[in-house]
Amino acid sequence: MVSLPRTISDLLIPLMERTDEELFTLVREHNDDKAFRELYRRYDRRLFAYCLRVMKVQEAAEDAFQTVMTSVFEKRASFLGGNFAAWLFTIARNQCLNIKQKYKPTTDIDDISYSLQDKNDTTGDDILLNDALKQAIAALPEEFREPLELKHFDGFPYEEIATMLKISVSLAKVRVFRAKKMLQQTLAPYLRELTMNADGEQ
Repeated sequence: MVSLPRTISDLLIPLMERTDEELFTLVREHNDDKAFRELYRRYDRRLFAYCLRVMKVQEAAEDAFQTVMTSVFEKRASFLGGNFAAWLFTIARNQCLNIKQKYKPTTDIDDISYSLQDKNDTTGDDILLNDALKQAIAALPEEFREPLELKHFDGFPYEEIATMLKISVSLAKVRVFRAKKMLQQTLAPYLRELTMNADGEQ
């Protein structure tokens, strides 16, 4: 199928002002390299952070990231509309799972720079709690850890999480809720200790 040439009005709209979906339409229908580079600019850091969080090894994350970007272009014809970010991260998830078996973890979870805490806060208690939080998240069963991370690290709404994980919206909400409960139970001793320390300093 031969795509129609773009109209003058289309050409006058700056790429930076277009939505993700509009940009990828240009990629899919016109092999627009500039549109693809703009999408790359928007998602490279966020997508690599996701790959690193899943793979947990720098080399494996880099491999996954490059594979995902290549796959996105190669599979451009399969994007038939909807939310581009959800489609992109679904591909990323599948690619990471496919190549994860090739690598043995050599990087401790403490080396993965993600946190629910303020990264600018470097007080001793916050560092301890932050470390405990990372370990608690890493220890969650994957069925609960993955939707929690997609919700709170990647910012996806429940509808898109459900689509990516091929579960219902209600189940996505339940798993995130249960993950939070598990974290609360795991971190309860740390929080009690911090509270006791704070009271003792007063």
